[in-house]
Amino acid sequence: MIKGCIFNLIDVVLKEVSKEDDLVPKLVTPDHLIDGFLVFLKELKNKGIQIAVVSQNPLLKEILDRLRITHLINNYFIVNNNERLSTATNIYTFAATSLQLNPKEVLVFISSETSEDLNLLETFKVVCVGSKGIKNALLYQINDFSSLKFNQLITSVTNYSQN
Repeated sequence: MIKGCIFNLIDVVLKEVSKEDDLVPKLVTPDHLIDGFLVFLKELKNKGIQIAVVSQNPLLKEILDRLRITHLINNYFIVNNNERLSTATNIYTFAATSLQLNPKEVLVFISSETSEDLNLLETFKVVCVGSKGIKNALLYQINDFSSLKFNQLITSVTNYSQN
């Protein structure tokens, strides 16, 4: 049973930001959220799903405040700058642990643009967000959050991972 979701800030929360260095926190507004993300986040919160956000940006809290979503998030984590986020399985594990969940109870949302970390796939159920086609048959993919419903997502991911 899924009890938590972890989102990568640059990969799946913000649109039109391709890397951490391009992000100027003072310029961030709720308009920068990927389509449907706020509605999906509220649905998760209403269902009692634990939510975490991870990023390499040291100003993550300020960015979440400017996006006006901090109150919807249970925890957020900043990855050490010496470590690439796409290969930082341990930050996702740390986030899951802080939510008092084991990795099998968590969906991790990453970009379809990021390189695949096989350790991440072995530990978590992963959902790729974006229009770029993915090669790994173990990954479930969505374009954005605009028409996403949590219960439908859980059914799809469960069925997808069993095939």
